[in-house]
Amino acid sequence: MFSPLLDTSTLTEDELLEKINNIANKIASARRAYMSGELIQQMEMIYHQLNTEYQERLTIKNTKDESTVVEIGKIEGED
Repeated sequence: MFSPLLDTSTLTEDELLEKINNIANKIASARRAYMSGELIQQMEMIYHQLNTEYQERLTIKNTKDESTVVEIGKIEGED
């Protein structure tokens, strides 16, 4: 489920990763404190939304980096 209150567009990758780690720690603390399963589930949805955004950014970044063409020579007989 998408959270409309969570705006990640202004965050850098490092800030996004920091938020991911922060929410993961909060989820772990909530589980240890036996907090409501519904509350933990909502926190996990936010975690997954942040993680998905981070993974998409990495995929886009890696795709751009790998899309450069390097010419290594010509095939013999081609003009």
